[in-house]
Amino acid sequence: MAVEGTRLTRKGFLALSGAACAALAGVRVPGARAAATVRGYVSRPDLRPPAISIAVPADGTAAGSVFLAPFDITAASGAYQSTPNSQSHSGPLVVDDHGEPVWFLPLGSTTAMDVRLQTYQGRPVLTWYEGTVLGPYGGSWVIFDPTYHEVARVQAGGGRHGDLHELLLTPQDTALITIYREIATDLVPRLVVGIVQEVDVASGRVLFEWGSNEHVGVDESFMPQVTPAGNVDYFHLNSIDVDSDGQLLVSARNTSTVYKIDRKTGEVLWRLGGKKSDFTVDPAASFGFQHDVRRRPDGTITMFDNNAAVPGAQTSSRGLRIALDMKAKRASFVREYLAPAPRTGWAMGNMQQLEDGGVLVGWGTDGSYTEFDKAGRVRLDARFADGSVSYRALRFELDARPRGRPATWVVQNADGTMTIYVSWNGATGVAAWQVVAGKRKDALKPIATRRRTGFETAISIPAMSGYVSLVALDVHGRALRSAAPTAVSL
Repeated sequence: MAVEGTRLTRKGFLALSGAACAALAGVRVPGARAAATVRGYVSRPDLRPPAISIAVPADGTAAGSVFLAPFDITAASGAYQSTPNSQSHSGPLVVDDHGEPVWFLPLGSTTAMDVRLQTYQGRPVLTWYEGTVLGPYGGSWVIFDPTYHEVARVQAGGGRHGDLHELLLTPQDTALITIYREIATDLVPRLVVGIVQEVDVASGRVLFEWGSNEHVGVDESFMPQVTPAGNVDYFHLNSIDVDSDGQLLVSARNTSTVYKIDRKTGEVLWRLGGKKSDFTVDPAASFGFQHDVRRRPDGTITMFDNNAAVPGAQTSSRGLRIALDMKAKRASFVREYLAPAPRTGWAMGNMQQLEDGGVLVGWGTDGSYTEFDKAGRVRLDARFADGSVSYRALRFELDARPRGRPATWVVQNADGTMTIYVSWNGATGVAAWQVVAGKRKDALKPIATRRRTGFETAISIPAMSGYVSLVALDVHGRALRSAAPTAVSL
């Protein structure tokens, strides 16, 4: 990843030539038509996140930013082709309600999944899976602090290989993680089993391990056939949650079942859905190939009901909330959340409950996300413009300040004026930019202040000689950090 800094002015770099260079690089410059599906920036040409297309503009959305991890699912060849980070459109991406990036970390040789905000050692941290997704199993989970520096990395224990589907940090600073492993059985030579591990983050010690093959038979699967990879992915573990009593809720896509697991013994306490459900499921509450199963404070269970398992499925997915009657062993429908138009996510997807009672639904392979208010009204609907997808879409309030300095680029325009482009990748507290200039680097004085306008702000100033810099200001006008001074001349 390129280090943030200042890009020097080139004398004679006129607006026309700047627009031509921008068109080739895909960056945005006044008078240049930006690429429709990928964003680009003059001050950070190494960042090219996918553009977000807004179908329903934000109206009354919950506080915070949307956390995504775009990648190209059509590259499902099983063999990765490394791309320079500066050319990658994939990686952890945080955007505002207008689809403007707040932070982007391009990854060209690996894939990030499930970017989210969690708590570790009593402090907020960003976490995500990093590794292979469409090829062989194997990866780790990254923990970043709010300055975007790695503070820990979680690995599966016991020689296992981590899987992308879940990293859930607990108040005890342990991590609940998903693992996929191939084993040979008498009936299936290559059976993919799902493994839940709880590991101590600091030491890596495995505190608990549960394997699907010891508790769930292949006869429960709706997908017992051999996959193109030559194995049988009968279980497909895809989420772990801690239930209100401290036990685990585990979701398996290919059995269409939610399992409650004793956190000490590993015993399956009950099954919800699937072929061996311990509950009678009302027709409106039935689900299939689900993801992201969570117990909520009101006792309900939410999930993303994919209702589809293969590309081209004609069924519709939904966010789903159900209630369990433990005495009657009955699962009843509470509410569903449907996209403005029918939408199918045949894999991936999530449903997040927001603090104001609304929900955010990520539609998995559809490459879109929708926010609903408490009454079920759509208050934001958006998708990746380039066809990228994100495993989950989540909303969190992020308070972050990178260690690096803001990045700038100064353009000398044909009319004699200058335009300064400035950005600070990942900074969440910038409300305005103050332009400072002077004959010497150590004697710069304010000459203008402009409101921040998205990831990158363009500010026009009169022609001058000497040095110019930008100072990031918070909402109270306090200085946060300044860019390195740039030498300019007529």
